Amino acid sequence: MPNDLRAEEDAWIRAAQQGDADAFGLLFRRYHERTVRTLFAMMGSEFEAREAAQEAWVKAWKRIDSYDYTSSFYTWLHRISINTALDAIRVRKRNNHRAATVESIDESPSHEANPAQRAIHRERWDELQTALAQLPEEQRSALVLRELSGYSYQEIADTLSIKPGTVMSRLHAARQKLAAIWKKSS
Repeated sequence: MPNDLRAEEDAWIRAAQQGDADAFGLLFRRYHERTVRTLFAMMGSEFEAREAAQEAWVKAWKRIDSYDYTSSFYTWLHRISINTALDAIRVRKRNNHRAATVESIDESPSHEANPAQRAIHRERWDELQTALAQLPEEQRSALVLRELSGYSYQEIADTLSIKPGTVMSRLHAARQKLAAIWKKSS
């Protein structure tokens, strides 16, 4: 992140830590949809992703005083978001509740694309979501953070509270399983 944006964000965080809800709202506007996209890729349901994101933002607001600037705000927020989503997934599994159908959010091609390109893109996105849903949650989380959110190995390790070596092994296993799933479906 450029230094001027980082300085602006740090000012918002300091204000939010002083109780300024408007400053926290600026952070929300900057990162909310990005957070929802990540959670959607993990959960496979836009509704569940938005619910988990909302819960994560409430937790972040309540815990804003614990943000210590050792990682980026985005990494800190996503650690909360990912853990919230994982909790929701565990509850869903425990209740044997199936997720809502896969829907695309901000993952469609540009409006300039012709209808055939949009249909192909949507089909591929749906195939990806179906394949991701078949991965164990630990592997899916690492893969989504790396490939869809662009996290570094260290950021993934920090977010999931695991070692970088564990991140690498989970990513390797996830990629192998994903390739096998796609090969089987072709």
